[in-house]
Amino acid sequence: MGGPHRAGFVAPLTYDGDEIAEFLLVPYFGACIHVPPSPLNQTVVITLAEGDSLSLEESWGAVWVAGTLDAGVADTALASAGCSIAGPVFGTYTTQ
Repeated sequence: MGGPHRAGFVAPLTYDGDEIAEFLLVPYFGACIHVPPSPLNQTVVITLAEGDSLSLEESWGAVWVAGTLDAGVADTALASAGCSIAGPVFGTYTTQ
């Protein structure tokens, strides 16, 4: 994938059936379960485009996202985020 992207872990926010439609991208696995939550600058709300989703199986490992980063605090049920990306390109993160 060309261009800048962010890698991290998924903390699901909303589902479309069994698929994840919106999530927090956090710096380490389980970040939003532990107290205190990750800092605002390390937490991003990711809203997938309609028709896109991330399976529960894909959400257990690291993922990457690329898109336009919009600054602004967003409060969610899990944690607050310092920015968001809507309609990103995304996938599971693998090393080569």
